[in-house]
Amino acid sequence: MGNNDNNMTSLQRFQNLLRVLFQFDASDLDFGIYRILNYKREQIDKFITTDLVNRVEEAFAKHKSEKRENIEKELEEARDDLCNKLNNNVITPEGELKPEYKNTNIGQKYLNILARKREIENIDEIKNQVYNDLNNFFSRYYEEGDFIPQYRYSIKGHKYAIPYNGEEVKLYWANYDQYYIKTGMLFRDYTFKCNNHKVIFRIVAAKEELGSKKATKERFFVLDDETPLEFMDKENLMIRFQYRELSESEVKKYDVAGGSNSSKQEKINENIFNEVIKQIDNIYWKEPLSQKYKSDLALLQYQLNRFAAKNTKDYFIHKNLKKFLSEQLDYYIKNEVLD
Repeated sequence: MGNNDNNMTSLQRFQNLLRVLFQFDASDLDFGIYRILNYKREQIDKFITTDLVNRVEEAFAKHKSEKRENIEKELEEARDDLCNKLNNNVITPEGELKPEYKNTNIGQKYLNILARKREIENIDEIKNQVYNDLNNFFSRYYEEGDFIPQYRYSIKGHKYAIPYNGEEVKLYWANYDQYYIKTGMLFRDYTFKCNNHKVIFRIVAAKEELGSKKATKERFFVLDDETPLEFMDKENLMIRFQYRELSESEVKKYDVAGGSNSSKQEKINENIFNEVIKQIDNIYWKEPLSQKYKSDLALLQYQLNRFAAKNTKDYFIHKNLKKFLSEQLDYYIKNEVLD
């Protein structure tokens, strides 16, 4: 969630998590589910920044108002009862019960009501706890860029459970009740315009040496090590890529020892951008490719990120996510918040 997570309020942490869940970092992508999210982006952001806060404030304001009115009445009655049965000097001007009366039954009753009153006055602490609980609840289903709907139950020796209604055989898998969606087809040419010129990204087969050791199981887009750049003519530039695992030296070169695959590819893209710009001498190509385009990224770097995402992004759509989360939230509140 970032290096400054410890300096954030509980509300800010939860808002950041929601922005991650709703793929705010992929706002530049305009295909598949990302196009739908972008279409709803303003509405989602309004809910996160304004509506969410207002709903919580309204709920607590109503709770606080009702409780405060009742508790004030109870406290006044308890105070009168103390004064009538003991004497008028049992309570200090600050509202505290004098020590010699604290162990009496009537004194204990007054102290309990006073403690409840102070709890209501500390409503902000309770609100913070609500945001923390919400953050913890949604975080448990989010892992390395994916939302994983796992049925969690705190049973000794078992972290998860599956829906089961007594069938003789039950088949179940991690992405049960979800549709798998692939956003793009790998290895197609990707083209974009740069002023009056055209840039083509093409993926070529990687030539690997026998016995070569790879440091990653995942594959990434890297520049072709034989002919990375080729000017087809004055108006067309071909940039070639390989899609393969990384060697140990490449992991160090790109500084991708940790993090998600998306963040690793973005680091590699930044390195590719610098290498390509360095190799281009023609100012009529270099300048427009280096100019800021979107999201504070240069045109070439933006297109590199989009190219990699379009060829590798995929996602799952849950058949009934609302039902799943409602059931899990009910269990979470009863067994981990109120328990």
